[in-house]
Amino acid sequence: MPFRAGPPDKLGVSEEVKYLMLKTAKKISERVWRHRYGFTLFAYLLAAGLTGLTCVTFMRGFEFVTAHRLDFSRCGAWAWVTTPLLFLISVEMVRRIAPCADGTGIPQAIFAAKHLTPSTEPRLAPLTSPLTLGVKVTSLLLAVWAGASSGREGPTVHVAACIFLGVILLFRRFFSFNLDSRSAVVAGGAAGLAAAFNTPLAGVTFAVEELGSEHFATFKDYVILAIIAAAITAKLLTGEYAYFGTLADAPGVPLWGVLAIGVLGGLFGAFFSTAVLEGKKALVPYKTGRWRYALPVILALGLLGVARVGGRDVLGPGNAVAQLLTHGDLTGWHPSFPVAKIAGTLLTYWSGIAGGIFAPSLSIGAALGANAAQWMGLSVALCALLGMAAFLSAVIQAPITAFVIIFEMSGHHDNLLPVMLAALIAYMTARVVGAKNLYQTLSLNYAFLLETPPPK
Repeated sequence: MPFRAGPPDKLGVSEEVKYLMLKTAKKISERVWRHRYGFTLFAYLLAAGLTGLTCVTFMRGFEFVTAHRLDFSRCGAWAWVTTPLLFLISVEMVRRIAPCADGTGIPQAIFAAKHLTPSTEPRLAPLTSPLTLGVKVTSLLLAVWAGASSGREGPTVHVAACIFLGVILLFRRFFSFNLDSRSAVVAGGAAGLAAAFNTPLAGVTFAVEELGSEHFATFKDYVILAIIAAAITAKLLTGEYAYFGTLADAPGVPLWGVLAIGVLGGLFGAFFSTAVLEGKKALVPYKTGRWRYALPVILALGLLGVARVGGRDVLGPGNAVAQLLTHGDLTGWHPSFPVAKIAGTLLTYWSGIAGGIFAPSLSIGAALGANAAQWMGLSVALCALLGMAAFLSAVIQAPITAFVIIFEMSGHHDNLLPVMLAALIAYMTARVVGAKNLYQTLSLNYAFLLETPPPK
């Protein structure tokens, strides 16, 4: 007997339940359609939940391949074979299947956040497609398994933007709501950074500084300088004053030490970001023709050579080094590590794999700070924190994001002001010497998509 939506008193018990369910669903549907904000909020919450789940799964996979890395300690001399081979497979996977999965992934998110409109969505689809997402994850995991000096944080931003935008587009397609795709990319990218570092405040600042930087970028240095100047003035007048009292004492670094580490991080960061851009540009002719297969192999062999000289910590993201140094542990430390890690990270990035530079930048910055601490006779742990904030700020030219990440990861509340100052000094130093904004400049590589005819 077919179900008829009649009054409840004329229906059987089971049909009455069906009737009530349909009636309730209809009321919910009507209410949702009347309240657009609630529907949009639901869509974003669902997208955020799926994004967080995906980011955690990606993190687990990254940690697994890092723990089972095929370096010299695990497979001996065979590393001279396995690393170049896996590098080649990783690069060819990106090149042949999803070219927009290359690099860190943050430039792709930035370009999509700036240029996604209903008319450009078909052209820009390769930036955030499911295929790009799959290749991004697989290529990075293969490369890190081989020993790539790369991190997962930038790729996590890209992965999160893909997931978030995909969910929003599905909602828009099936419910005919005009949900904004650019906002979805910004929200997804910011959520990805927050999930990657477990730093929610940094996700907010990253959305402002990088993903939506058109307006704020013109005066952010003045804003931060004003905040720091006011705080230093108040501190000079009131001394060590905390609103709710000081929770714990921490070893301090004098102002001249903070300035020195800021300038040092700024100079090294400017060199690193410039080398990333110029090296990528110089190697473009060698990524086609007969050299396309030789280049990843040569760069992988170069990475192994650097690791032989600079130590096995040159391979991988470098998190272990940063963690030891921020705890003041100099066990097995060698002053040449920052230079070796920079070289290893450049060789990795130039190869064309889908890998990030956030984590390597933190380890390089921590190492620079530790070296400076030994030269100046200061606290290694605090100088490592200052070095991380300074180098990262100079590389990505996002000082607020840099010092908020360090602040949230370390929990050193008493040292927030020197960390802010080191990040600002490094950012200003990088600008003075002419370094370009790394992610913003790399995002221009995807402008060709706007000129590509949309798929039929």
